[in-house]
Amino acid sequence: MRKIFRVYVLFLLVFFMYGCASTTQDTRLSPEPLSGSTAQIKPPKQRKLLAITGFENKSTYSSDKLWDTSSRLLFTNLIEMGYFRVVEWEKMKQLFDWEALSTSTLVKNPEKRNEVRKILLCEYFLTGAVTYFDVSQRAQVSALSKSKVIETTIRVDLLLQDAQTGEYVSAAKGEATERQEFSGGPLGGRTGSWDPKSADRALNNAIHEALARLTSIYGQQQ
Repeated sequence: MRKIFRVYVLFLLVFFMYGCASTTQDTRLSPEPLSGSTAQIKPPKQRKLLAITGFENKSTYSSDKLWDTSSRLLFTNLIEMGYFRVVEWEKMKQLFDWEALSTSTLVKNPEKRNEVRKILLCEYFLTGAVTYFDVSQRAQVSALSKSKVIETTIRVDLLLQDAQTGEYVSAAKGEATERQEFSGGPLGGRTGSWDPKSADRALNNAIHEALARLTSIYGQQQ
């Protein structure tokens, strides 16, 4: 009888320790490997001047600042790549209306495009769009544990336009997925929730991939 009682107590102790230890959330963000790499692109001797003239949100995800965040990330990636000289994004927001920048309509009209070109004296315009934004979730529950995976997938399109003629000289798209993994025991309560930072990372990776492809295509035409 004592032996059975000891086994029972030991089982409860292990069960309790497992439940307590597994309440810690595992919030590792696992980036998908990028198919494009800006490190392999060699900048030309004479770099052209480029301006980011808008970033539109065409996805079903609603965010007032997505256009600004996307443009900031695009600007940073352009600077790190070093293939073009780039008009500072903050300067663009000071010079032009936010509505035009958030809808990518600043240079679609020939007259307006010529006006912008004379102000900036740039040779190319770069516009972008978030075309897909999805957050999905799946969970698994057993008698001793439960886990949850949240995936954030974002796709962006980029267009490179000749500032003088209005001709589109290069285009590319990029897509990236970020994973959040949570685990907990039967006594661990909730296993976590979506972190907006994972969307920022997915967005940055998608922009990086699209920019690498766009620059590669442009370089082959020169």
